Amino acid sequence: MYFLMTNDVESFSISKNIFDRDTARRFYKVGLPRLLDIYSKHDIKCTFYFTGELAEIVPEAIELVLDHGHDIGCHGYDHFHDHAFDQMNFNEQVAELNKAKNILEGIAGKISDFRAPALRINESTIRALEQTGFNTDSSISSQGLMAHLHLVQR
Repeated sequence: MYFLMTNDVESFSISKNIFDRDTARRFYKVGLPRLLDIYSKHDIKCTFYFTGELAEIVPEAIELVLDHGHDIGCHGYDHFHDHAFDQMNFNEQVAELNKAKNILEGIAGKISDFRAPALRINESTIRALEQTGFNTDSSISSQGLMAHLHLVQR
């Protein structure tokens, strides 16, 4: 049986409801090794969607994920709710995507997969992704597919 396994990696603390650099460091030192060990034991390969911000704080996390044979995707630059892709125009999205992609590619090499923070996109996102060289977008969950179908119609 095959399935797609993905992980979103950001420095936003859900329990504190704030951006927290310590969350990024704890993820790298504690959570990530545990997760990679579980995946290794069960021969699971997946995509880790990193924010550019977390990559700046702990670039070693991306290197560790790559060393274990997983793929790296882009999760935007940060995960701030007031700075989401559904609130940005086309030019702002292109700038944000380029910023995050440049950081990630400086560590991981070519990045072509994207998932928006909080899965929030708008009618400009697909064009912005194409403009910045992304090939895939997994920002729409099956639960929200019907609400977002109008975004992908051309």
